[in-house]
Amino acid sequence: MILLACVFAAGCAVPGTTPDPIVGSWEVDDPMQFNDLIFTFIFHEDGTGEVVEIDADSPETVWNYNLSWKPTGKGTYEAIVLYDLVMSEDEKILTIPDEEPGIRFLGDGFIGVWTMETPEEFDGVLYEERLVFYENRSGVFSWYYLNNSTLKSSYPLVWSVENGVYQYSYPDDLSTLTIGDDGVLTEKWGDGIYTYTRV
Repeated sequence: MILLACVFAAGCAVPGTTPDPIVGSWEVDDPMQFNDLIFTFIFHEDGTGEVVEIDADSPETVWNYNLSWKPTGKGTYEAIVLYDLVMSEDEKILTIPDEEPGIRFLGDGFIGVWTMETPEEFDGVLYEERLVFYENRSGVFSWYYLNNSTLKSSYPLVWSVENGVYQYSYPDDLSTLTIGDDGVLTEKWGDGIYTYTRV
């Protein structure tokens, strides 16, 4: 698991005890907050879980992400999404299978710079995306304008590898979660507030 997951695991349930109240599945109350995506959290007792996104207009379109969570107090939690990376045998292609249809980056050996195989276009502007991994388990994801290589934005990340499986996450994307007396799960992520009902 990712470095953060190791820290999060310290709050996991002990076998034979009552599961934490957050364990189970929670579906977002207002899909329009996620651009009409049916967004579901699934929390397991061991501090792991999944995020499932289903396009409300195209139910066959599903995205799945791993997550790690930990309790921070009575009815309060932190959670973070973990992204898998698949390395080719020659260590020249990294694929993010969580993304549809599988985003590929080109590089040479895990430590170093990886450039997205195909530039992304938004509002008529082409961008080059880069992942950089450092030996100290940190890194950065960046967007560059393709026409002049000027940096548009960048996001720090942390990474780990276990049994040949690479994962990374964005520390700034940490979600804080609270279960209210009414049984509603409330998530604070960035500037947004979202509510979920157990399903």
